[in-house]
Amino acid sequence: MKKLIKCGMLFRATNEATEQNMAIVIDGNKISDVLGISQVGDLGNFDVIDLSEKFVMPGLIDAHTHCWANGSFQDLTDGAMYSISIPTYALRGLKWVQDDLMGGFTTIRDAGAPGFADVAIRDAINEGYHWGPRMMVAGLPINATGGHGDSSLQPPYSGGDRNNVRAIVCGPDQARQAARFNFKYGADYIKFMSTYGVMSVGDDPGPQELTYEEMRAIVEVAEFRGKTTATHAHGLNGIRCAVKAGVTSVEHGTYIDEETAEMMIEKGTYLVPTIIASLRMLNMAKEGEIADYAMKKARMCQKVHSNNIRMAYEKGVKIALGTDVAAPYVYHGTQAEELVLMVEKIGMKPEHVLISATKTGSELLRWDNKIGTIEKGKLADIIAVDGNPLVDMKVMKNVSFVMKDGTVYKNN
Repeated sequence: MKKLIKCGMLFRATNEATEQNMAIVIDGNKISDVLGISQVGDLGNFDVIDLSEKFVMPGLIDAHTHCWANGSFQDLTDGAMYSISIPTYALRGLKWVQDDLMGGFTTIRDAGAPGFADVAIRDAINEGYHWGPRMMVAGLPINATGGHGDSSLQPPYSGGDRNNVRAIVCGPDQARQAARFNFKYGADYIKFMSTYGVMSVGDDPGPQELTYEEMRAIVEVAEFRGKTTATHAHGLNGIRCAVKAGVTSVEHGTYIDEETAEMMIEKGTYLVPTIIASLRMLNMAKEGEIADYAMKKARMCQKVHSNNIRMAYEKGVKIALGTDVAAPYVYHGTQAEELVLMVEKIGMKPEHVLISATKTGSELLRWDNKIGTIEKGKLADIIAVDGNPLVDMKVMKNVSFVMKDGTVYKNN
């Protein structure tokens, strides 16, 4: 029997409009019709799901997650990353991505995991062994020797060019090989580090890490396969170089300037801000919980991050929601606060925030033919909240209904 969802308010995400008293008809795992409830006829022909008191919209897309950790700084240290087994990462990560789904994120783009644990989780979900969100995964992130993500272990214990946590490269040939290696073992897209970072030891987040030639080699391999790329980038030179190299999306974008924003608009490059990552750490950390070097760098980035992202938004850079969930205190299933911060810190229009978390995210993943909006023929990924997020975005922190692929996972 077909399902029918009665919607009090419906935000299709095809545009900024909200409709009243609508119905969504679902046949199997796809939307077969969207129409006024008065046009439906005999409701006895349907399995009716009554959301007539709720705000209904497409499932959320988090374009920057990490399935292998869950809000603990210790999990991000070398001592943890090089002592935890890959099966442990996968088994723990399965539970955590299920938390994402229950938080309303029906699709996630995972930005790298040790030992291809993200590939294992994705495949277990896709093959029906376990339930969870739809996943696009990156495999091993690529970075330079001594760069963001490389270990601080001494030479006898370092894994060289590949250490099951990162793919470490020096030169375009190694960069090209690392990208090919990732695709060979199941990556959907490639993530690389253009600059240093906040959580790593002994560096500053601003300086460029990979050369243009290394970045271009990575992007070229992805382009050969019709795949996308993403780059971790805080500093301006790294952002600009990655955009020139043809990267699909810039993650964080902390020190972006007007010239680079205009270049991103010209090239169609997406920006994934992850505002929540540093704010949660700065607001929630207790004395001694986070290393001093990380706190210092987080404060440095936070001073400029929101204002620079606001500038990019106002210029018209395409912004997709991403959270860096797994960063300190950013727990899986709680990352919808990013939508609130996009309104409060960036100054985005609420309708634009919801589109960023749905339609724009699907376009970034190149999955807009099947998810991201509520339209006939698309997969039935649908969520609902009590209240109206266009009036108060905080209601998005408590998703009360979750459907993925036509299956209801939550209905409070």
